[in-house]
Amino acid sequence: MSDPQNVPLGLALQNAGLISEEQLQKALEIQSKYTQMKLGEILVLQEGIRAKTIDFFVNKRPKIATKGQHFPLGYYLKDASLLDSKQIETILQEQKKTQQKFGDIAVQKGWIKRDTVDFFLKILSSKSPQQMSLGILEEYDRKVLHLENKYANSSLILGRILAWTGGNSNLTRTICHTFASADFNIPEGMEINAVDRFIEGSLIKNWQVSKQGTYIRWVKQNLINNQRCDSSLLLKEYQKILLSSSKNYRQNKEQDELLTLGIISKEDNQVKVANLIYKQVFSSDWVAKELQKNLQKSDSLNATDSVAKDFTTSTAEYVPSSSFRQLDKARPTRNIETNAVNNSSKSSTTNRVNNKVNSTNIPEPLTKVSSLITLAAIALLIPLFLTINNYYSSLSEREPKLDASYSTEAENLEQFCSQIDYIEQSSALNLISQIERRRQELLTNTPDNSAAFPNNCNTALNRLRVLVAPQLGKENRVFEAIKQLCQVPPDSEVYVDAEVWLERWYNSSNWGEETKFYLEELTKYSDAGCPAAHFREYES
Repeated sequence: MSDPQNVPLGLALQNAGLISEEQLQKALEIQSKYTQMKLGEILVLQEGIRAKTIDFFVNKRPKIATKGQHFPLGYYLKDASLLDSKQIETILQEQKKTQQKFGDIAVQKGWIKRDTVDFFLKILSSKSPQQMSLGILEEYDRKVLHLENKYANSSLILGRILAWTGGNSNLTRTICHTFASADFNIPEGMEINAVDRFIEGSLIKNWQVSKQGTYIRWVKQNLINNQRCDSSLLLKEYQKILLSSSKNYRQNKEQDELLTLGIISKEDNQVKVANLIYKQVFSSDWVAKELQKNLQKSDSLNATDSVAKDFTTSTAEYVPSSSFRQLDKARPTRNIETNAVNNSSKSSTTNRVNNKVNSTNIPEPLTKVSSLITLAAIALLIPLFLTINNYYSSLSEREPKLDASYSTEAENLEQFCSQIDYIEQSSALNLISQIERRRQELLTNTPDNSAAFPNNCNTALNRLRVLVAPQLGKENRVFEAIKQLCQVPPDSEVYVDAEVWLERWYNSSNWGEETKFYLEELTKYSDAGCPAAHFREYES
């Protein structure tokens, strides 16, 4: 298969198993006659592919290949209109039980082709995190961060951040944006100490819950639930590199995946852990615990298979077909005897004796059959009840619910934000409205700011704004889309995404004039302006 980020649209769709070679050739023939038509338009008219899929391959595929993966595989397959929300939910539920990979389950169910899964995985793995040198970071600071306006020695801060991140662009930008947006009081000469305190005390200590730890959590998910490699083998390979400080590059798929994730780096045919942050977060203790979890999951699945096999064997041993025939003969005899009791009181004693004799003469295996049938019914009903329960639980979890049992409004809102489903784009605008309304209510009810607006809700708002903006743009609600993007602050992990969308529209022949007009008006009447539009400052 060709490199997915460089091939033309038609060949990319063919490599992904979405169109046949015949479909492509026919579409190209039509395009040669009607040169004003685009290839994607022709393929949609042929009814071989959806318009949203074409849009994904034309507009989003190159960016994903450049920026790398930021969301799970299911997110991109849904974005390309290749899976729907119900299918994704079903796959996730089955994944919890079987521990299979997401793509494998989708293929097994016949919802998507293996070529399609492999193509997407190759796109998502085709770009390792970019490395930033001090010169590149200082240029980024001059254009975007402006740390020199806040701190006496900004170069020292930038250099110390790079020492921690090893140049990983995602980690570096996250930390830099925090220093750019925060009001840290850093006396001259204390820059190194301040960076160390923040990274050790805030980022590393709270990476599992803080917004600065979002990217680290994504790396963790790809380590413990990888789509391209066996997670246990991946963790073991990382463990070897971690314990040996450096290791020869062997070109195996585990090392290549670790390089793609950016958790290790390569230099002179040697690989090592990419930076100090990863060494402390993904320590040897953490790896050992995750490997133990994988072992327990594997043992649990093997035990389940063993019980099922033993049960089948036991049933075969204790339920011979002759026993069922004896049981069938015994039942009508007992019914006849019961009727005899009703017909003649004189013969009741005889019938009771016969009943007792018949009951006694039923072969012993039938007692075992009865017990096994009961056990079988229970064994079959338990997973059925669990499936039904999981199904209705999943229905209730799809839409966040405000729970009155939480002791404060802030806790209630925090729970609401933690349950948001970012895959379901259709409800994004409604969720933004709900969160903003709840924030206003919270501030109104607690004017002394005793209940702070939850951090995860700030994160949720920004992610939802970036998520909903392209959809609003497609509906020609351009001003509303730009308004959402302009509310994303520079310290947000999705700030770069907001910037990319806004710059694209700014330079667009369709939306450019509207975007420029809106930004100019916003600058006139708002001191905050539009952070995602900082690129305008450097126009010649």
